[in-house]
Amino acid sequence: MKAGIAWLLRLHGRSRALRVAAAYREMLSVENALGRLILSDLAHYCRAGQSSFVAGDPHQTAFNEGARDVFLHIAEMSGIVPMDFTGLVEEVIDER
Repeated sequence: MKAGIAWLLRLHGRSRALRVAAAYREMLSVENALGRLILSDLAHYCRAGQSSFVAGDPHQTAFNEGARDVFLHIAEMSGIVPMDFTGLVEEVIDER
């Protein structure tokens, strides 16, 4: 069982956990244009395709890792795989 689903089950119980997981997949799907736009923004902001490490700055590293962890949770719940991260980040950059 994936960590995000296990966390939801512990927090909410089976019925609500399944509804929450389904809501993530419906609202933040890469097939949904608005969901993909949000995911692209989050992937870029949370440094999904980059290392969170900042040499000599453990506080910034921890902050970056926290943001990346949130994105990874959203991605897992939305059914997004790591191979999609680079494409999502590139979409944000291409629109500038």
